[in-house]
Amino acid sequence: MPRVSDEVVIVGIGETPVGKLPGYQAVQLQAWAVQDAVADSGLRLKDVDGLINLDPYVTPNSMFSSTVSEYLGLQPRFISTVDVGGTVTAMTMIQQAVWAIESGHCEVAACVFGENSLTARTDETHGLNMKNLLGAEEWEDPFGVHGLVTPYALVAQRYRHLYDAQDEDFAEVALVARRHALNTDNAQMKKPMALADYLGSRMISSPLRLLDCCLISDGGGAVVLTTRGRAERMGCRYVRVRSMAMRSTHNSIVQQPDIEELGFKEAARDAFDSAGFGPQDTQLALLHDAFTISVLVTLEALGYCGPGQAGRYMRAGHGSMGGACPVNPHGGLLSQAHIGGMLHITEAVRQLRGEAGDRQVPHAKRAVVSGNGGVFSVCGVMTLEAA
Repeated sequence: MPRVSDEVVIVGIGETPVGKLPGYQAVQLQAWAVQDAVADSGLRLKDVDGLINLDPYVTPNSMFSSTVSEYLGLQPRFISTVDVGGTVTAMTMIQQAVWAIESGHCEVAACVFGENSLTARTDETHGLNMKNLLGAEEWEDPFGVHGLVTPYALVAQRYRHLYDAQDEDFAEVALVARRHALNTDNAQMKKPMALADYLGSRMISSPLRLLDCCLISDGGGAVVLTTRGRAERMGCRYVRVRSMAMRSTHNSIVQQPDIEELGFKEAARDAFDSAGFGPQDTQLALLHDAFTISVLVTLEALGYCGPGQAGRYMRAGHGSMGGACPVNPHGGLLSQAHIGGMLHITEAVRQLRGEAGDRQVPHAKRAVVSGNGGVFSVCGVMTLEAA
């Protein structure tokens, strides 16, 4: 597995406020995040000659990279709109930015996602009001498999069957995310959660309760990359992208392989082999958590624990602050905000720069970011390291 170039690094991160932001459209939120990331890097907006983004799910927009570029007053040498699904999209943006800078197509690239998915939905709408199709509706919708909660619930049912998993296994993921969000200023959920709150939350699609499901959020996040030489000349505290890998196994839930045959294991093997270190060498993990089942499946596939042991791993405190490898110190999609997984990456960079304040993971030198698009359709793993 080829290594990612050491000559391209992350030098800036940006986040808008999250939650309910009435009056803002996706283009404004993405532009806001880019401006914050550029300011954080010490560069100027006019230095950005590459822009890579994802168009909004609630208002799909073709050629959205050119839309945002124009809004910012940029005329970049490289643009791209990427959608391979979920958190893997943000990772793929960074991969494209590294390639573009390394090959000379641009020197400063911004990767960004943001949208107004909370305020854009009407009062009678629940969940994420996606306007784009995923490609399998013909085979799923007639049988009641609508949206994303039910497909993830099917995976959760399978997980419970295979490993005799209990409510408390799923609950601990949600509880840890909420505890972490309470230490995050820019978090949508600031109300403490107890096990009784989790167990008392209404069932959405068995076995997934309301508190197993991620937030719907307005907001945006961005990262800026440039050459290591330029970063060093500027005196930036940069973060290295050590590796990234992905595997795609299916699109429709009816074609999904069994849990242990999903693409995570192969992607993790490639990513860790390329980076030259393993899960035991990471100090924090930023894992896709649109639903609690995602964290359980990912922890096991990446090698943090054995099959069926992720609930026990989390209950033992290993994924909490002060544990062996804190999971989503910012609160994740479950309790900070759902910004397409982009804030998993900004949090990883913030932690590796030692700038996370009250939620700083001590001696954070290496992080893994992992997630999936669709319903475990595309599984991706990226490793980052402090300079």
